[in-house]
Amino acid sequence: MKELFATRLKQHQKQMMRYLRYVFNDHFVLACTFLLGGVGLYYSDFVKTLPANFLPGKVVILIVLVGLLHVGTFVSLTKPADQVFLLPKEVQMQDFLNRAFRYSLWFPFAVLVLGAGFLMPLYVVSTQQSYWAFFPLVLLLWSLKVAFLYLRRYQLVQNPWLASRCYPLWLVTSGAMLAVALWFSPWLGLIGSVLLALVYRELLLKRVKQPLAWDKMIATENRRLQRIYRFINLFTDVPQIATSVKRRKYLDGILALIPKEQGHSYLYLFSHRLLRGSDFGGLYARLLVLGSLLLYFVAERWFSIGLGCLFLYLIGFQLAPLYNQFQYMVMTQLYPLPEKQKARALQQLIVGLLLFAGLVFTLVSCFVYPDWVERAWLLGSFSLFSLIFGYLYLPRRLKKMQG
Repeated sequence: MKELFATRLKQHQKQMMRYLRYVFNDHFVLACTFLLGGVGLYYSDFVKTLPANFLPGKVVILIVLVGLLHVGTFVSLTKPADQVFLLPKEVQMQDFLNRAFRYSLWFPFAVLVLGAGFLMPLYVVSTQQSYWAFFPLVLLLWSLKVAFLYLRRYQLVQNPWLASRCYPLWLVTSGAMLAVALWFSPWLGLIGSVLLALVYRELLLKRVKQPLAWDKMIATENRRLQRIYRFINLFTDVPQIATSVKRRKYLDGILALIPKEQGHSYLYLFSHRLLRGSDFGGLYARLLVLGSLLLYFVAERWFSIGLGCLFLYLIGFQLAPLYNQFQYMVMTQLYPLPEKQKARALQQLIVGLLLFAGLVFTLVSCFVYPDWVERAWLLGSFSLFSLIFGYLYLPRRLKKMQG
């Protein structure tokens, strides 16, 4: 099992590294640098204005840290064929899962370190403690995450009747330990979190010897991978991503606006694919919501314009692969539809979606900018960027995709 896990891990890391080259490209790194620089500047100025023992800051830290504890789950690296070929080796699978558990600790630890580091200025102002509290706070969070991963591993056995009882206990206890660290001392919270991890280890590891729920374990791993693939799909095409189609009858009114004529065939197909598919429609909605949330907390005009245009670029860039969705559809090959109509239809759809997103971004920014001049600047900038993207950049991108 040691060799099997090492092989699986090597294959998994090789695949992830191949995709991460497309994720951390020059454009994304530049955008992240711009975004983090702006957020860091405003965050620094905001913290300087807070009074000592800022109570709302403690509440915000508590909520954010509890949320960060849910980032990262148990990585089993199992595959669908394992329930057939590894079933006779179920006893030896405990060693495989032990190695998987140790591997599952590293990504959450990195996330918790970064999250705690980002919150430390607010933590110091709100609690009046020193920056040295960072180390016990990180160890506290990691101990709580270890207990969480013990629970996630236990849920992979058949009839995990303790799972429904242990998760609420873990959630309440985690909140209590973090509250102790915020209102009293991080060292006291660390002691409590270590005790919790030891209790979960003794309570749940003995239960892990129950028969494995192979179907559930494989389905859980597949959902984990699909979440990763959906993120990577924001930057490049991922063949492994599984999509689903939903009826969404409540959106039929939008589709009814498209004339049912030969000249609008591709526009009708692209719109159906966007509204009823789970990948492109969900991607558009997620970027729209995320961009709106970030713009709600930005009160500087040029930074708002830059941030909004960045999200408009991401939306348009990720919707461009719609162009090849019907490339191998038989009916589009048999029906006499010119290729120019295909590019024109996608261009029309993306420009419309970008203009709508720009309008939403402007409406959200109205809560921040009471001056109509500022609002006009935002709406004009977002509209201009949408038109430039749709009529200058997008045709070049589509030509590359045709080649």
